[in-house]
Amino acid sequence: VFKQIGKHESQHVAFLKGALGAAAPAKPTFDFSAGGAFPNPFGIFDTFAFLSHAFEDTGVRAYKGQAGGLINDPQLLEYALQIHSVEARHAAKSRAILSEIRNAPQIKPWITKNEGSPAAVYAGDDNLMRGGKDLNGIGGKSVEAITEAFDEPLTKDQVLAIAKLVIKP
Repeated sequence: VFKQIGKHESQHVAFLKGALGAAAPAKPTFDFSAGGAFPNPFGIFDTFAFLSHAFEDTGVRAYKGQAGGLINDPQLLEYALQIHSVEARHAAKSRAILSEIRNAPQIKPWITKNEGSPAAVYAGDDNLMRGGKDLNGIGGKSVEAITEAFDEPLTKDQVLAIAKLVIKP
């Protein structure tokens, strides 16, 4: 599963480099241990699965957060939303694997409210407002069901705040 996800991620990087051209940022140096908070991130499967779900969920919300800026470029918007949907499938599968290896059924393939770890990735995911309308209780649906139906966008600043945990200065 993770080898296939890795192939998809390599394709995403290649596409984005091509789409951004000279504006593409240089590849940063990563510390996937997050300064030692996650020792041996590639050697301990639980740690790898945990970090994978956090990165994938951040990607889902990051792509959604930037989609509005692409509205005037329909082709690029289409590609970004295709990547967004692939990231969502990666996130769901990563969470399902984490649930299985931790024997933790409370870790579901989807997000309910803002229940997730690390908290910064899921902040605001309990939002019930859509298009200026409060969806709380709409159609008799629970808060849990409503929040499970949507991923909240992350701003560029929010994404960078999360990314700085694993990007070396």
